[in-house]
Amino acid sequence: MTEHALRLDALLDRFDAVRHADPHTYRWAHRHDGGEHPFHLVFSSLIHGNEVGSLAGLVAVVEDLAAGRIRFGGRATFFIGNPEAGRANVRFLDADLNRVFVPDLAGSAHEIKRALEIMPMLEEADAYFDFHQTIKPARQPFYIFPWSEAAWLWVRAVQGAEVWVTRNPGQAFASGVMCADEYVRERGVPGITLELGEKGWSQEAADTTYRVITEALKLADDEATGARTLRDAAMAVPDVHFYDTMHRQAFSDPAMALVDGVGNFEPVTEGAVLSRVSSPELKAACTGAVLFPKYPPRDADGNALDPRPKEIYRVVAELDQHPLELWGSGAE
Repeated sequence: MTEHALRLDALLDRFDAVRHADPHTYRWAHRHDGGEHPFHLVFSSLIHGNEVGSLAGLVAVVEDLAAGRIRFGGRATFFIGNPEAGRANVRFLDADLNRVFVPDLAGSAHEIKRALEIMPMLEEADAYFDFHQTIKPARQPFYIFPWSEAAWLWVRAVQGAEVWVTRNPGQAFASGVMCADEYVRERGVPGITLELGEKGWSQEAADTTYRVITEALKLADDEATGARTLRDAAMAVPDVHFYDTMHRQAFSDPAMALVDGVGNFEPVTEGAVLSRVSSPELKAACTGAVLFPKYPPRDADGNALDPRPKEIYRVVAELDQHPLELWGSGAE
């Protein structure tokens, strides 16, 4: 067994040792009920199997709640999305779990069946936090999901990252697919995705996950008991910086190739060359930062193997207006 599998199984064993759920709940879920108020927070890790960095932080919170080292008077659900893919150290086994939260989707794929198990938990959330990691290194953690004022208060108050890549709330992620946070937002509830840096084991990712979850629990307790409103807590700390996608570079030619070493939030100026020598030229369409650079496997001629991604990278830039001014309160 690999070191990765041993480390993952140790965390799954720790989670299993303290988890509490009714017999009909998804296997890798833990339910907490503090009995003092009904506010329900939901947290997830490992929606993508090779994004393991948040898992230790989530498991530590579950253990500390069970042992009474931290307290929460409301309800909280913690779930591990795809440990089977995690054991194989791959993003998914049959289909991308974070694209198949579509209620009427049918099929035999492992991830479609898993999404159907997870959906009932998401439907109970008053707020949902989903922890992810990027494929390539990132200069900083970042939130990424559409604007809503309700989610903004959580984002600002928990201080999980200094930047939020957002978009007009009327703009869907993609046609015919749905992410877990999007499934929650369709029900009028804040669904928050936090990218914690490059995929893999990371103490920083684990620490951030623990801190964000425990802060969210405190905020929910304060809101429910009247000790402090979420808005007051958010306004007491600095705001995040808001970015939006300004350009998506289509992966229109399999010979397209990025120069080595481009990571997430790599700063670029308009016209900067981003392509490898002798590959089709790629220039930054605007000044900003690169997001989601793609380095797919290639054949002997240097062409990207199919199915290649739709985009080879995008460029994001900081908004010059607050989203509240641009889009109002949003959909939630």
